[in-house]
Amino acid sequence: MDIKIAFGRVLRDVRKNGKKKMSQESLALEANIDRAHVSKLEQGVFQPTLSTIFDMAKVLECSPAELVDLVDKELRANQDT
Repeated sequence: MDIKIAFGRVLRDVRKNGKKKMSQESLALEANIDRAHVSKLEQGVFQPTLSTIFDMAKVLECSPAELVDLVDKELRANQDT
């Protein structure tokens, strides 16, 4: 599995099912990024910058390390697919 796809899956899950349960638009507004960029990240089209990970993690009320760890787990879970 591509790391961009894994990040997108994790981002969508944390955004929808995390502490804040928010829309792409709300996340984008609070993280000061474009909503279309959030969509492309979730689709695995774009790869986030380190600063984007930090900005989104703050809004999602988790640490950047938690997001990265979840991506690592997603990649490991899908190693054989």
